[in-house]
Amino acid sequence: MTNNVRARRGGLRKGLLAATLAVATSGQAHSEDIIVGVATSFSGWMAAFDTNPTRAAQLAVDEINANGGLLGNQLELVHVDTKTDQAETARAAQELVSAGAKVIMVACDFDMGAPAALVAQQAGIIAMSSCGADDKLGNMTIGNNVFTMATEADGTGRMLADWAYNMKGWRSAYVLLDTFIQYDKSLCAGFVERWSELAGANSIVLQDEFKNSDVTVASQISRYQAKGQEADLMMLCSVPPGLASAIRQFRSAGIDIPILAGTGGDSSSWHSAVPGLSNYYHLSNSADAGVEDPRSRNRDFFERYKAAYGELPASGQGITGYSVIEAWARAVEKAGTFETDAVRAALESFSDEELLVGPTSFTAEKHSNDERPMLLTATTDGKTEALGYYDMATGEYMAAE
Repeated sequence: MTNNVRARRGGLRKGLLAATLAVATSGQAHSEDIIVGVATSFSGWMAAFDTNPTRAAQLAVDEINANGGLLGNQLELVHVDTKTDQAETARAAQELVSAGAKVIMVACDFDMGAPAALVAQQAGIIAMSSCGADDKLGNMTIGNNVFTMATEADGTGRMLADWAYNMKGWRSAYVLLDTFIQYDKSLCAGFVERWSELAGANSIVLQDEFKNSDVTVASQISRYQAKGQEADLMMLCSVPPGLASAIRQFRSAGIDIPILAGTGGDSSSWHSAVPGLSNYYHLSNSADAGVEDPRSRNRDFFERYKAAYGELPASGQGITGYSVIEAWARAVEKAGTFETDAVRAALESFSDEELLVGPTSFTAEKHSNDERPMLLTATTDGKTEALGYYDMATGEYMAAE
């Protein structure tokens, strides 16, 4: 193992665990320790999406070790900060492969996670994104060793359309796409497909685009207003900071229609950029910090996370990092080995496997989930509350656990 990887591993522990967890330093690692690699960002814009899943993955590793390890071996999480840089992402994965990682968790995004996933694929190692939801992370675009713990963006978009039509009774939509990352494109595509099935294509008042880096969306606002028809909702496919900027400008223009967002619109950390944020709904994998989650098992996880890190997860995506380790460990146990082909086959046998993130299924053809129930939240006057986990199969919220 290179000194560079050892140093970075120590940096993770100092930054995440020193205050609350007693974890061995790299110099105390045993020769039989199994390396769990993590190539995610703790700096740049992706840090908002990667930090919580990485912390949750470390928590899962610590809990497995406390319960005797995996196949008689202790696990050791090795993290390399990819700095929201695709070239750094590929280099991080190469370091982790050289370190002997048996699995690599990659970024919560296809664009940023794909370079690491490709390196893992070429090295014959399982790669799993924490919450990267673009369809290409689960459809073998990169290869058969690549999985994602997210609900696909396409499925998330379809779920939002289904909920808006069936639960809210809305019948017309304005769709605004941020072309920044592939996730946004897939999210809007799924929404438009399902909305058109339910309400008809003519029920979409306008489809428009902007770029996350745009300082203003004045032209988009003008085009919507020129339609002379107020939509029942805006489907906004974006991520901060562009998402917050767009909402603020639309609200300032007096456009107060309900706004729907996917997991890219999670985390209350950006709400201060839209004072008094209201009429805002989004889907997530679990509750945000300060929001009561309907699932008791999730609330238990939040307490363990807070005990480890002194704070709650800043977004509902953190829970996916825990389930990456949870799923891989169960597959290893089922396979009775760390060998990639056997572990991959065990993962592909999952059928509504009850993980912390929810029921999870994989097949030899599909390494992602597209209709797993997700949490819908509503924000009014800057205060967010959970509405419930929406299940497209029933068209209703699941019963609280």
